[in-house]
Amino acid sequence: MVHIETARLRLRLFTLDDLDAYHTAIFSDPDVTRFLPGGAPRPRDGSERVIRRFLEHWQQHDFGIFAVEYEGQVIGHCGLQYIPDTNHVELAYALAKSCWGKGLASEAAAACLRYGFEHLALDRIVAVFVSENTASERVMQKIGMHHVGLLACYGTELPCYALEEGERTT
Repeated sequence: MVHIETARLRLRLFTLDDLDAYHTAIFSDPDVTRFLPGGAPRPRDGSERVIRRFLEHWQQHDFGIFAVEYEGQVIGHCGLQYIPDTNHVELAYALAKSCWGKGLASEAAAACLRYGFEHLALDRIVAVFVSENTASERVMQKIGMHHVGLLACYGTELPCYALEEGERTT
């Protein structure tokens, strides 16, 4: 089973047993969801659909989004996925508000970049964000990604950062 260990985090495949903790951490919090597609909290069954979509991506592509554990609790997600209707592999992450400002997103994101380049042999990884989410943009900068303009995805145009395998420093 694929998993990644960092100094403080464990990234592992989701299971449906993670639903309640994941829903509480991410999709029930308006401060978190305002930066995610849809921009608002979702019902529990919406969180279940997200987990199922993560698991389907793993089955189809042999990589995907991990559940992120911190101090034994699921606090969000981080990993790599194809942006729908594109060939772009996206670094995607969301953590519970209680975990913001601790460097955990950067730690998880850097580990997923390494995984993508070293184990999946990807040439390029992108990340998009809602322009108001300056903290997410700082994560992208901190892990060595650079701004490449706007990317049409998720029904809109979003600011996009990217990193090529040859540019990697982490």
